[in-house]
Amino acid sequence: MDKKTKPPTIADVAALAGVSAQTVSNFLTGRFKPRGQNLQRLEAAISQLGYRPSAAARALRLKQSGIIAMLLEDGADHSQMRLREGWEPLHGMFLYGATTKARELGFYVTPILTRQGAAEEEAIRLVREGRADALICSTELMPETQLERLQRIARTERVPIAMLQENREREFICSVAAADEDGGEQAARHLAELGHERVAVMTVKPSWPGPVRRRIGFEVAAAKLGLHTEVWEAEHYTVEAVRRRAAPELAREDRPTAVFAVNDVIAVALIQQAIELKLDVPRNLSVLGFNDLDVAAYVRPALTTLRTPGAAMGARAVEVLVDAISGKPLVSTALLPIEFVSRQSTGAAPGK
Repeated sequence: MDKKTKPPTIADVAALAGVSAQTVSNFLTGRFKPRGQNLQRLEAAISQLGYRPSAAARALRLKQSGIIAMLLEDGADHSQMRLREGWEPLHGMFLYGATTKARELGFYVTPILTRQGAAEEEAIRLVREGRADALICSTELMPETQLERLQRIARTERVPIAMLQENREREFICSVAAADEDGGEQAARHLAELGHERVAVMTVKPSWPGPVRRRIGFEVAAAKLGLHTEVWEAEHYTVEAVRRRAAPELAREDRPTAVFAVNDVIAVALIQQAIELKLDVPRNLSVLGFNDLDVAAYVRPALTTLRTPGAAMGARAVEVLVDAISGKPLVSTALLPIEFVSRQSTGAAPGK
């Protein structure tokens, strides 16, 4: 390799900064941080040379892979080619935030798509085989027994795990979630302020942790606000399944005047079904979503929704795991705020 194109080494950084190679190594691994002019010269040398730590060298030195595995649970039945069945809409946001932050911190994120209910088994295999330094899990609501088994293997192998959308705490397992209960409360207040008295919650089974908590937040707030609430539950997270479940409810003469959907995909399906039944949204029916996916701004009417910080959640999971890998205490819980986004799919209750 030509000398001009040879990547800079720790020795090059040390020579330019006027410090020892050991000082550079200690700084890069976080063992200690120089002060004053030494720190300034070191940071300037790293920037000037464009130095990047070698992932392979670090892996050999620290017996680490430099890999964070991200398990994304999908309920799809691949044998029937129903590839979108069960796909959590936030997976893409989580993955983008996690991979971007990992790259900044010198790690790589490997996404692994797992079957519905198989994330715990896959996580245990990865940990035992030493294929990752840490795990991020985005799964449907995991039974307590599975979470306990996952905790035991994480503690035994000293591999930290971040559970996205969860709010249950365990040693060696942290939760990174949005304030979904607060988002559900905001949704209930919004509909009450518009004069709606009879509302529905549109959800799906089996459920993800985030939507479960959104529904709880909504129902608790709705009860306090004096709203009458009913629940419509579809069998699957698909537009077709939601429309099938919603069709008879929307055709009722005594239907609710507003529906809170636990995610935007469900909300879009509701709007489609309402339009097919000749209902005007929002004059006859208000529809409120959750997540603020890209599609929310482009459907007509544009979807009023609650914005979930999906990319920030993925990035935060990587941050806390990298800190734990370096020996810092694992942060038990990280809760990120939800933002209300007002658009055109909600309006005053009929007659108000």
